[in-house]
Amino acid sequence: MSSSIIVTGAAGGMGSAAVRQLLGRGANVLAVDREAKGLERLAGERRQGQGKLLTAVADVASTEDVQAFVSRAVDDFGGLDGIFNIAGIGTGEFKPLAEVSNETYDEVMRVNARSVWLCMKYTLPHLVARGGGSIVNTGSHLAWHSAPTFSAYSASKHAVVGMTKAVALEYGRYNVRANVVCPSAMDTAMGQEAAEGISPDDPQVGWKVLIDQSANGRVGRPEEAAAVGVWLLLDAPEHVSGILVPVDGAQSAK
Repeated sequence: MSSSIIVTGAAGGMGSAAVRQLLGRGANVLAVDREAKGLERLAGERRQGQGKLLTAVADVASTEDVQAFVSRAVDDFGGLDGIFNIAGIGTGEFKPLAEVSNETYDEVMRVNARSVWLCMKYTLPHLVARGGGSIVNTGSHLAWHSAPTFSAYSASKHAVVGMTKAVALEYGRYNVRANVVCPSAMDTAMGQEAAEGISPDDPQVGWKVLIDQSANGRVGRPEEAAAVGVWLLLDAPEHVSGILVPVDGAQSAK
C-alpha cells in the first residue's frame, strides 16, 4: 500500500524537492503552500508511474486551513501515514533583539512554530488511527545553536525541537515517530534572504559567510535536506524517534 504524506511549504526549494522524491517513491502527496503559482508549477510537471499528487493553497498557521487540508488528505487517500512540515519564513529583521519589532517576532513564531503545533495536533489522531506513522519537522542549525540578529528565528526553531521531542515521548506507544531535520544555509530563497541580511550592500559577502561555516566549502542543496526528511518518513527504523538530524556540512561538529 502506498504511503500518504502531507508536505507543507511544498512550493519552495526544499519542499518541492521533498514532493518530487516522495512521488518518485510511489507515495501519495498532498502538497500545501500559500503560493498558488508554485503549486501549479509542481502539479504541471510530467510524471509517470508515480504516486498521486494533490495540492492545497493554505495558511499553515490557520486552524481552519490546517483542519481542512488534513481532512482532505485523509478523505482522498483513505488515511494518513505522515507529514513533513517544511513551511517557514526567515528572521524578518536582521537586528539585535532589542531592535526587532514585536510584530516580527509574533509573525515568525506564528509561521514557524504555531504551524508545526497545528499540523501535528490535527494529524496525530489520524496517524494513531492508522496504527502509527511518521512526523518530520524542519528545524535548522539554529534550532540548537544561535547567531547574532537571528533571535526570533532561533526562538521559533528551538520551539519546534521542544514540541517534536514531546510528541515523540507522548505518542511512541502508538507507533508514531517524530524527528527534526536540521539544515544549515541552503541555496534557496531563504538562503538569499540570509545573505542579504548579513551583508545588505553586497550579498555575495553574506554568501561567503554562510559558505565558510561548512567544512565542504559550500551551502547545502535543498534536495539533500529533503532526502533526509524522506528517509525519516519512509525508511528509518521504527526505533528512530525524538532526534535531530543535522544536514549542515559538519557545521555541528565545531
